[in-house]
Amino acid sequence: MQTPRDGDSMPSDQGQRRPQPPVWPAGHRAALIVSIDVDGEYGVIAHHGADDWYWRAQARYDLEAGVWRLLEIMADYDVQGTFCWVGRAAEDRPDAVLAAHRAGHEIATHGWDHRTYASMSREEQREDLIRTRDVLASITGSTPVGHKSPFWRFNEHTVPLLQELGFRWNMDIAAGDLPVAMRPHPELPPVIQLPPSRLWDDYSFFVDWVMPPRHAFELWRDDLDVLRAEGKLMCLTLHPWVGGRPGPSRALTQLLDYAIALGDVWIARADHVALWWQERERDLAEENPS
Repeated sequence: MQTPRDGDSMPSDQGQRRPQPPVWPAGHRAALIVSIDVDGEYGVIAHHGADDWYWRAQARYDLEAGVWRLLEIMADYDVQGTFCWVGRAAEDRPDAVLAAHRAGHEIATHGWDHRTYASMSREEQREDLIRTRDVLASITGSTPVGHKSPFWRFNEHTVPLLQELGFRWNMDIAAGDLPVAMRPHPELPPVIQLPPSRLWDDYSFFVDWVMPPRHAFELWRDDLDVLRAEGKLMCLTLHPWVGGRPGPSRALTQLLDYAIALGDVWIARADHVALWWQERERDLAEENPS
């Protein structure tokens, strides 16, 4: 159990709700996924346009410095996360993809060039998913099984396509605090929906607003306390050019200090959480056949 390095708050059960029966492996009371969206320049190009060199210059921090700092932090804490890659960013820096893969992190898809899936036809989405998945597979030798849509903007085609293409999880729909098995095609294995939140996104603290890292940590800590009391899941979203900068990266180290010191929070890759949930649902169905 580690001593907090960057924050002076210690784990406490004061004011929490009565603990619920654990649903996570090995008696863990809650789960935490650290997902890192590696957009390169393409997220800000999709949002601000290719001619806005201010934002493009800011986002170049992503692959030059931010991703490496986040990899070092994760290695320091010996925890694994999920790196969601824009395909073009992966093509630009396959060395960064390999570094994350070789460190034991999951590699997932995040669109080819960060255009929104909500604006794409079904066939366009299909081509985008396959192209991104294939590039990542060619770099790592392992086929991605997870997807997060750019800007979390999806449409009615997205989940059915993910299921048809064999993806096992998606992180787009903030509909609750637990995973949900989605089965648009009942005959196929489900897509496990892992719920994100804009309140667990570094953009909300360091781009939409600019505030001290401790404010992000304090909100995430308080949310984790409630989720731990209820036996639920937090899906954190970071961007290397935002949460990977020197000061903002302290929000992550403070949260990891806190979560590890609690001793009963499962910090895991998205694919591991999704697999656990799918197996749990299967076991519950076998125990309680309809």
